[in-house]
Amino acid sequence: MSVLAITVVLISSMPLSSHASAEDPVIAAMYDVVVFDSNCIEQQMCEGERIQHLVEYYGADWCEPCELIEEQLELLNRSDTFVLQHHPSPQDSSFLSASKIRFSNEHRLLFIPSLVIDSKGLLTGSSQALELSNALSQRNSTFAGLTNINIDNGTLTWQSSLGDRISVWRTEAIDHQTRNRTHPTLATDFMQFNASNNSANISSLTEDLNGHIVVILEQSGTFQLVSDSSNPMGGFELNQEIGLEKESDQSYFSPGQNAILWTGILVLILFPALYIRWKLSSEDVLDEKK
Repeated sequence: MSVLAITVVLISSMPLSSHASAEDPVIAAMYDVVVFDSNCIEQQMCEGERIQHLVEYYGADWCEPCELIEEQLELLNRSDTFVLQHHPSPQDSSFLSASKIRFSNEHRLLFIPSLVIDSKGLLTGSSQALELSNALSQRNSTFAGLTNINIDNGTLTWQSSLGDRISVWRTEAIDHQTRNRTHPTLATDFMQFNASNNSANISSLTEDLNGHIVVILEQSGTFQLVSDSSNPMGGFELNQEIGLEKESDQSYFSPGQNAILWTGILVLILFPALYIRWKLSSEDVLDEKK
């Protein structure tokens, strides 16, 4: 088989798009959030506190724009809101793999810093973060679905009427890697359970805890986030937003598109040889006719 024929076969076998055979993503949902303080857990039958808003903040110790956001979060004066801070970057000493999975696979984010509100709204970058208070006031979250939820001697019990999973995060006050400051509610450990189990042993999360246990009732899948910024385009600062690994390794093309692109490049590289091969074949045919 000629080189040209092999190339044609390779091109024809490449998928036009990685979405052609992919199934539609399952839409995730957050139904309820209950927060347990370590002081409460020390008591018998701790029932926790239901909040109105959960803000998940994705940052990194090496991220300079994150400093401004963290200052704003410290000034956030809302008793109905809990900030769950994530360090999804492996370059942080306080990196948590569960936070990276939530960042990349569930919230489908590309840049830090980012703020996710109730797993529905998104604010990206230091400029949009300044709109957090206003964004919270515009959202009317009505968390519900968990009843009879408490922690007793390391065992979490609950009743659920919605969702398929219980996500449990342990947060603690952790020192910044390079600066003289503290992250007050940084996620340091994580466990997940089937919502229909109604009980789970979380003693490894509550042991020597000096922070919070955040229990989230959810539906598995991919969250569909929308911008909560009043000026989404203007608030996006290309010179400030940073990919997860500083230089993002996220591809802007699907695997199928990458395959087609590289195949095209290969054809261009081989074109001179293919042309010479075609010309020689034509000359051989003419010689045979003579």
